Amino acid sequence: MKSTNEPFYELEIKTAHCFIEILINETPIFSHYKSDGVAVDYPINDAILSSGKQSIKVRILSATEDENIFKYATCELKIFAKEANIEALGRSLVYEIPMIDFKEKKLPLYENIYSFIANVPYKNAGWENSIDLKKNDEDLLLKELENHLQKIISIYNSRNEKEYEKFYKDRTIEHNRSFYLTSDEIKENKDSIFYGLPEKIESIDKRLYKLVFYGSNKLVSLQAKHQPAGFVFESINKGEYGFTEMVLFHKKGINSPLEVIR
Repeated sequence: MKSTNEPFYELEIKTAHCFIEILINETPIFSHYKSDGVAVDYPINDAILSSGKQSIKVRILSATEDENIFKYATCELKIFAKEANIEALGRSLVYEIPMIDFKEKKLPLYENIYSFIANVPYKNAGWENSIDLKKNDEDLLLKELENHLQKIISIYNSRNEKEYEKFYKDRTIEHNRSFYLTSDEIKENKDSIFYGLPEKIESIDKRLYKLVFYGSNKLVSLQAKHQPAGFVFESINKGEYGFTEMVLFHKKGINSPLEVIR
């Protein structure tokens, strides 16, 4: 039977007429690059490593390049907590950011950092003790990331479950812990790893990526314009959809390889 002390944190996001990027503890957790707005509840436990003060960075961008944010743009953000998998208990408000509007603001970019308190029964190592990747040669980091990109393509195209589990091991372990997954739920996730994927995928042109750092420079990835940090894949069959694999890497030590942690 599940514990009654398994808080599930979610961010309620409502925007209109703007793009938005949200980072929890300097880790990208949500982005939306369509001006028609969004209304969504998004889980954030993956970005909460342990109990205590958590930071939330909000970046609002103009939906029109080289122009200020539309004066009728708005953003509303609330953080709620509820007991995992016990819907009947409802959810409680943890933190609310007052509505952000631009009727009196003429800015191409709005950025602010807020904080809230989370209390969780787990402690994930995450990237807390990882090295500062800005001290690494960026060309070598880029090459290593490109190699990982090809590795992921190979895993998906071959449907190699064992290689997938090995490649994403640390991320999966910490995800399962932070969302209090049962053995049955873990098995269900494992059985559906490749469900719904195109038969064969390929990456977009690697020249469309830039190298990005997060988490006090302890996390690194590639990022294409108006995409989350990670790898953008297209189906070899152009009639099928593509998808973006959100993925962040870290190094446990100076001589360690890059490994997936989120």
